Amino acid sequence: WMIVNSNGTALTQKTETKLCLIMPTISETKKWMELAFPYMNTIRIPLDLTNDTNSMTASLCQSKVCGDRVEGTDCGDMVANWLSDALCISGLRLLRQSSSDRRMSKRRSSTKDAPSISLTNQAQYLLINTASVQWLTDKVIDWNDLSSDFDCDNDKLQGVVDRFRGNLIIESSDVLDELQWQIIQIGTVKFKAEGPCTRC
Repeated sequence: WMIVNSNGTALTQKTETKLCLIMPTISETKKWMELAFPYMNTIRIPLDLTNDTNSMTASLCQSKVCGDRVEGTDCGDMVANWLSDALCISGLRLLRQSSSDRRMSKRRSSTKDAPSISLTNQAQYLLINTASVQWLTDKVIDWNDLSSDFDCDNDKLQGVVDRFRGNLIIESSDVLDELQWQIIQIGTVKFKAEGPCTRC
């Protein structure tokens, strides 16, 4: 899902900080997603947009994510109005990525082996190595001047790590080890490295 403005451009938390206050809950058994926002009634959106009642109000839209055009199904006026009220922005729409839309990573020269990345920027997950962040923090003079703002160096490191908004936070023995990794395995789950994050 993504929220778009009246121009069809996706909203991001970088520019619309109140997005962090929208709390989604998905019930696969009841087949709905519920959205909550402080001091507002919750709203439920059906997960199945293919039945007759929903398909009449759902329309196929296009939006842009990181320079790509993506197709999505409009989730209707009720949730659109709810989002506009919550965020105090008129003309918002909630789109669900179309099942036929296959957005691929641009990192591969061939689309044949390019992974699908849904509505994320570059990859589904971002791994951050605290050893590398510590190395970077030591190199940036402005961050060294922040020491007085933190109780200890550990707090400063955690503050910088949080800025990268990683999904997986690890610590390796060597700085920048992660640049050489092809596969990361956690338990029985394997993650394929797609390369460094350009945002970082």
